[in-house]
Amino acid sequence: MVNSIVLPIKKVFALVDSQIVVEIKDDARIMKGRLVAVDEHLNVQMDQTTEYVGGQRGRTLGTVVIRGSNILTIAPEL
Repeated sequence: MVNSIVLPIKKVFALVDSQIVVEIKDDARIMKGRLVAVDEHLNVQMDQTTEYVGGQRGRTLGTVVIRGSNILTIAPEL
């Protein structure tokens, strides 16, 4: 089971300095920005971040830190 967890974490670490999309649990918000840092709990620091709510562009947030337990998905921006 540990091996199945380690591989996705390594993929997220490989996304540092890339543009990513983070989907937040429970409120359908999406954050798009550059991944600055990530830790073993999948807490992420992003900059140049923009919030999207219901598919509509929302606020420009700049630098944000998101607790890993609040993240539903992390993906590279296409």
